[in-house]
Amino acid sequence: MIGGIFKKITQNKREKPLQSKKRLMLQAQAPQRFLGNVLMLSLIAACALILVTFRDDLINKKFDNLMYRFYEITLKHGWAIDDILIQGRQKTNLQDLRNQIGLTRNNNILETDLQELKIKLEELPWVKNASVKRRFFPNVLQIKLEEKEVIALWQYGNRFYPVDTTGKLIDAAYTPHQPILIIVGRKAPEKINDLLKITSTTPELNQRIKAAVLHANRRWDVIVDDIKDGITIKLPEENLKQAWEKFNDINLKHGLLKRKLTIIDLRYQNKISVTIDDTNTSG
Repeated sequence: MIGGIFKKITQNKREKPLQSKKRLMLQAQAPQRFLGNVLMLSLIAACALILVTFRDDLINKKFDNLMYRFYEITLKHGWAIDDILIQGRQKTNLQDLRNQIGLTRNNNILETDLQELKIKLEELPWVKNASVKRRFFPNVLQIKLEEKEVIALWQYGNRFYPVDTTGKLIDAAYTPHQPILIIVGRKAPEKINDLLKITSTTPELNQRIKAAVLHANRRWDVIVDDIKDGITIKLPEENLKQAWEKFNDINLKHGLLKRKLTIIDLRYQNKISVTIDDTNTSG
């Protein structure tokens, strides 16, 4: 009995598989089915996107209407801007500042976009940085300005342009209230800081510099004491720091700037040449 069953099972295992002509051939339909699925998914995704967008627009509109009502109600109940406090303004034109702020007592202090106002303030030519804060009870906007510092006036033709500490021109009218460095040369504004970093190491000598001329965008001449009748110091293109320190030492020891000179030439290594002012010498 057991042997008969085993024999039958063995016979079943040895049966030949179905011939290919009796199989279901689905391979030819697979690409069409895949493309159909992709098309269906794309259609579903598009419909979902349209529905979500429509829903969000409705929510945004309802939210905007809600906020409009909120600001309208709070404005009527004491949330109007009472005052705007400005700190740090010295050079910025007051009317330009008012125009840029563009707020009145009819504006809601809660509705005012502080970041947007900060960006607008920093677009003013004299404003380097601005900070804006709310001060409730009373409802005051506190604006602090950090204005640009002028380190020189750049002479271009017959016009003078203020230059800030970054070497950029300030597009605004400026009248200095005290003597200020005059610089000349096409790239003088962007290179002036490199010169001042060196000359500022000798404060007493640095404060005597009245003008600086950049030649061929490579080297400087500085004029001390007086723009018209002062002494011109010709600086080298290379090793400027060492040349300036050496000149300062020699001047302290021998008082070069106390003598009647027109030019002190530092362009040559290990050598200083001078030109004597002979305009007052006789025959």
